Amino acid sequence: MADQRKAQDTAEAKLRIEFWRLRTYSFGFVAAFVLHLAFDGVERPPVLLSIAVLTLSIGIWMGQGPWLRSGVMLGIVHALVFPIIQQAIANGESIVAVVARIPVWPQLLVTLIGSRVLVTEGELSFAQFWRRPTKRRPAIEIQSIPSAIALGSFLTLAFYLCAHHALSPSTKQTSGIIVSAMLGGTIVHSAIIFLFFVILSSIMHASQLYLADRSILAAFGRLVEADRKAGATRDLASILSDKLDAVAHTRAFRLLSAAIEAKASGSKTRPDLAILSFDGFHFASRHFVRALLTFLPLLGFLGTVIGLAVAISELPHGMAEGAGQALDISASLAGLAVKFETTLLGLIASMICSLSLGFLEKREAELAATCMLIVKDAGERDA
Repeated sequence: MADQRKAQDTAEAKLRIEFWRLRTYSFGFVAAFVLHLAFDGVERPPVLLSIAVLTLSIGIWMGQGPWLRSGVMLGIVHALVFPIIQQAIANGESIVAVVARIPVWPQLLVTLIGSRVLVTEGELSFAQFWRRPTKRRPAIEIQSIPSAIALGSFLTLAFYLCAHHALSPSTKQTSGIIVSAMLGGTIVHSAIIFLFFVILSSIMHASQLYLADRSILAAFGRLVEADRKAGATRDLASILSDKLDAVAHTRAFRLLSAAIEAKASGSKTRPDLAILSFDGFHFASRHFVRALLTFLPLLGFLGTVIGLAVAISELPHGMAEGAGQALDISASLAGLAVKFETTLLGLIASMICSLSLGFLEKREAELAATCMLIVKDAGERDA
């Protein structure tokens, strides 16, 4: 009983630490947003800015929750719209050209720190929900979608900023064609790049969670070994609940619980409700990423179809005029190859994300097998 109480106190202390980490990130985001306003100015009329400041102020006062998430997202949108998207629309430029022309370090700060606020808030909310699921809360998710959008925005800006200086599409070789596709100036090109980095951000967060699970398994193994050397007779379930209660909301904890339960009952077909619940949250996050993956090649095909439609619409209409005159379609087909860049870009992005996700899911499957092997080995040693 004393060990359980100590474990609960430790878990509450870790939640408080995470809360104050969230507060630190939140104030850092406010500072970055103020720098953006001081550097880029305030748009007229400041409707979006007023809504963003009001929402963010309420979110900071409440500490966490939907108000904070909404305020951070509105702040990120404001930093991206003013001046990047605003100048792109006003001057008829591409996002690539605008990023290469104006300083974007305020936007980089806002999106990067904003992503940390959102991911920390999401993990803290899920941990609190797991410990007190009956308390009224907004929608909970294992992986924060807004944080992936924020980090994806940061990576997109950083990519355009670096690629403009480091890459040159002048060559006609295969590498030059790929570079030209990555630096394409249409909105479809930018949408594919942005969606690619959003998906990649989500996979990076999942990889971070996987590494945390690996460290939990290592900690559990050390606890079992220390318990054995001390001559204690506690079972594995007690070690898990007493020493690792602070990480009860993680995948490693649920997998260890399932393996211990299966070993105790001699069956692997009766997981408890907590395990089923966690699997449901995990499946929902992964299902969303897979849904986004399908949009990458679809956006590429959309860009190509638009390009073909424009090329066909520009075909000469005076085909019947001037008997014997050769039909020149070079003008209408000039640059048509460029229209296929979006398909190329969408397919390359889809392949990279699919391979990354497949490798991550392979590691996650190995994690489940590792948990069962750890429990089996510990039980055989105790016997």
